[in-house]
Amino acid sequence: MFTREDTKAVKGLAVVLMLLHHLACYSFRFPLDFPGFTSLIPGFVENGYLTDIALNALICVPLFFFLGGYGLYKRWENGGFRLLNALLDLYKKYWRVFAVFVPVAFLFFVRPEGSMSEFCTRYIITSPKQFLTDLLTNFTGYAATFNSEWWFFGSYLCVLPLGCLFCMGTGKHRSFLVDLFLVFAIHILTQGVFPALTSVPALGALGGNLFYYRFLELNKFAPVFFCGVVFAKYDGLVRIKALLGQSVSRTLLGLAGALALFICRAWVMTDMDGADVILVPLFAAFVSALFDGAEALKLGFAFLGKHSTNMWLVHSFFCYYFLECTKLVYCTGCVWIDLAVLTALSLGASVLLELFYGGLSRLVRGRKKVLVAN
Repeated sequence: MFTREDTKAVKGLAVVLMLLHHLACYSFRFPLDFPGFTSLIPGFVENGYLTDIALNALICVPLFFFLGGYGLYKRWENGGFRLLNALLDLYKKYWRVFAVFVPVAFLFFVRPEGSMSEFCTRYIITSPKQFLTDLLTNFTGYAATFNSEWWFFGSYLCVLPLGCLFCMGTGKHRSFLVDLFLVFAIHILTQGVFPALTSVPALGALGGNLFYYRFLELNKFAPVFFCGVVFAKYDGLVRIKALLGQSVSRTLLGLAGALALFICRAWVMTDMDGADVILVPLFAAFVSALFDGAEALKLGFAFLGKHSTNMWLVHSFFCYYFLECTKLVYCTGCVWIDLAVLTALSLGASVLLELFYGGLSRLVRGRKKVLVAN
């Protein structure tokens, strides 16, 4: 089986990988007074192993795309998917964070340029017109200048309707290989053919066309979304997990397989564009098999997965943009302790957001009852 709890657990791992990626991958984003990470293992940092691991933790992005496509098809199959509702639900989650964190950023974390990372000087209003433009483009998800890590929101918005078209177009297909090769074709077209067309003089104007840019020149990880649809349609993850056996053998094979794929992606196929279409579904299946034999671990990651959207939206404020929080995150020089701090801050903020909006919702419902009673 690959249930909603399995999806949450894999999302939980993905969000931890995302935090690790942003925490340790980009040294130019570190606080200026941060000397860098250290390790008790000789050469782990100095020889670039930490950087390689943090860079490859970017597998979280195609993993989120894959799980999104998987969930879309399952809802589509059950007749419970409505594109407009899905888009509105996504916007609601985004706006809930936007309405709290953006005002806090401009009210309390405005920093002049000086002896600190440029990421901590982002919330300076240069002109009312520019601020209004940024406010509107960020509010709609068209741009991500308030928080660069929000780029995923706009990409995901665009891939959802394409996922619906893919479901409709392949609905009568009953061949896993045919559908998978269609995903390969989508990857080749959106990553190679369509971007190259804009370099042709007669077609150069396409580069400035909104629909061409948003729906035909997809983010390099977005084609994995369609792979999620295919694996959901044919229960691919369930079939892979079944091949791993039961009980202890499944757990050990899941761990070994996930580690092997992670290493393969980091050091063997790092220069191969499109490898994620194959690697990410296998990685998701192996991780899920690992969790099946480690119930406590699965529950913990499933809890993180439940808060994964909020954690994605808020974590970079703590990691990059809020100076005092950034200093707290990079407080020890041990990447695993600092990762725990960033995870705690992001999860805590998510829990508080849910409590805040839950209380607000109850207050509104209570006032409505009073008005109806009167």
